[in-house]
Amino acid sequence: MRVRKEEVDQCAFCGADGVLTRDHIPPKGIFAKPRPDNLITVQACTKCHSQQTSRDDEYFRNALIVREELSQHPEVLKVQPTVMRSLSSPHKAGMLAEFLKNIRLIERVTPGGIFIRKQLALQTDMVRIRRVVQRILTGLFYHHKKHRLPVGYDALVFNDESLQNWRANQLAVWQKKVIKPLLAQNAITIGNGVFSYSFGFDTSDPDTTYWILVFYERAGFLGLTVPSEQNI
Repeated sequence: MRVRKEEVDQCAFCGADGVLTRDHIPPKGIFAKPRPDNLITVQACTKCHSQQTSRDDEYFRNALIVREELSQHPEVLKVQPTVMRSLSSPHKAGMLAEFLKNIRLIERVTPGGIFIRKQLALQTDMVRIRRVVQRILTGLFYHHKKHRLPVGYDALVFNDESLQNWRANQLAVWQKKVIKPLLAQNAITIGNGVFSYSFGFDTSDPDTTYWILVFYERAGFLGLTVPSEQNI
């Protein structure tokens, strides 16, 4: 069988050739050591797998482990000491300062509006978070499809908050046709509940794909690869 050139010597994200590295999908930093032996990697050029993407990956990990609903997950507890040691390193002073700058004291209330307590919370840069998840989605597409996301297609990522901005009837359709069928699948899991995902393809266009990505069993995202002109 003839192997596509891009399967062996092109970046999974932009198609560049030349010097390539291996990029972990998702970032290996979210896994405590010893890491699982089924981590996924894809080829990446030095522009797509750079110091900036590595900093984004660290930010993503740090933002996850301080989320209250994830804080007691056993794998989060295992990785927390590594994060604390990293942030205490002199060459991470800038990252620590940025992290501390975005800590806020908030009031926690019940759904009925009754005050419970004040607590510290991280004001998260969701644009940056979605950028990391978008790269994960693009890498997983390459891993399963064995070719890059075609030109003219976009990788889109939505979390619970952004899904609430959809029209109610639109969200109901997607819940029925895409989200519920994906959740009914046996998810592919890496690590002890650290990362899992389910996916499906459009029967009329195999490059239109749908994904549920879940980190630490609670932080979920809906991912889509769709033609750029398609309205979501």
